Order: sequence, then structure tokens, then C-alpha cells
Amino acid sequence: MIETETAVTEARAISLGVPELIADDAWAAPGWREAALDYHKARDGRVSITSYAPEHLARLRRLLDDDVSLGPAWSELSRPSGAATSTAEALAFSLRSRGVQALGEPDVLRRLAQLDNTQLREVAIRLQKLEQHIAPAWTLDDVAILFAVRSKIDGQDN
Repeated sequence: MIETETAVTEARAISLGVPELIADDAWAAPGWREAALDYHKARDGRVSITSYAPEHLARLRRLLDDDVSLGPAWSELSRPSGAATSTAEALAFSLRSRGVQALGEPDVLRRLAQLDNTQLREVAIRLQKLEQHIAPAWTLDDVAILFAVRSKIDGQDN
């Protein structure tokens, strides 16, 4: 059986012109090399195409540790993090409509507590980019208050 498989493999290699050599030629082709160099230049030295928050990278590195088995790692990765998009949208709407004063409302505080750090950052950026005809853009002081309230909520959770 093994001799037959070997003979078939050798026959295929001969009829196709030795696949290993064809593959080597393809990888060494100037078009491929130029495309790869352009790709790396476009990334400006970044290791990844997308950027990751430091806490997200730390979480992924922790899950790659030899002490973490596949089951718990998969469970953690497949579990949604943060709040539902609708919760983040409702929070942004409340803060946009009522400003920093909304941070005293129980529903706003509950929504704020549900957001992960990435979602909180996204909401803060959106609030700072508001156009005047929609609502006044948040200042750095307003955003600092938002983060302080969130920090206080996180401290109470522990």
C-alpha cells in the first residue's frame, strides 16, 4: 500500500513539473516580492494591521500562557465583552443630550458600568467630536469627569 502511494506521488510530481520547484519560483517572483514590500511599507513598521488596546493584548498574552488550557481560553474568548451596542448608544445619547449632569442619573450610571474600556473610550471620542448643530462638544474636563465617575463605579464593584 505504501509503495503504491509513493509511486502515485512520484508520478504526480513528474507530470506537474515538480511542485516544490514551481512553488519556490512563485514565491521568488518579482511581482510577489514587490507586493510584500509594499504591504510592509504601508504598515509603517506596525506589527499588526489593526491596533489593539494594551489591555486587550495583555489578555491575549495571558490566554497564550502554557498554564491556560484550551477550554477556558476558548470560553473566555467567545464570551462577549462589554455592553451591547444599544447600551453604549443609549449612554452616548444621554450624555450628548444632558451633558455631564446626566452622570448623576441611575440609568446612566448603570449603562456606564456595563461598558468595557474600549467602548468607554469610543463614547468619549464621539462626545468630543460632536458638531455644534447637534450638541456642544465635550471638553477634556468633561471627559475627565466621565472617566472619574467610571473609575469610582469600578472601585465600588470590587
